[in-house]
Amino acid sequence: MKKRLFLTYPLVACFLFSCQQKPAETQTEQKPVEQPAQATAQTKDMQSFAQQKGCFACHDISTKKVGPAFKDVAKKFAGEKDAEVHLAERIKKGGVGEWGNVPMPPQNVTEQEAKDLAKWVLGLK
Repeated sequence: MKKRLFLTYPLVACFLFSCQQKPAETQTEQKPVEQPAQATAQTKDMQSFAQQKGCFACHDISTKKVGPAFKDVAKKFAGEKDAEVHLAERIKKGGVGEWGNVPMPPQNVTEQEAKDLAKWVLGLK
């Protein structure tokens, strides 16, 4: 039993450390783009933002890692009226139990960043 606990604590600590915010890199100016390409640019920007925040340490767009794939999250919440608010709250405050026993720690994002990430995840198909 002690051996199991001895091995579990470092794994949990490593998991929690990997989900913390990464330092922001310098931002470059972006040129305006045409309307159809703008949606693609915004998607790329949100994907880059999610990478900067460390989301891809535990999640992937199409493949389950430690946490669910973003597309699986979008499917689960498709059609729910308060999905964006619920998901933004989970991103900001963390949680456990909705996708299994592995906890998602609270993320170091603002309320608006959490809403933007939730909107992006829910828009993936």
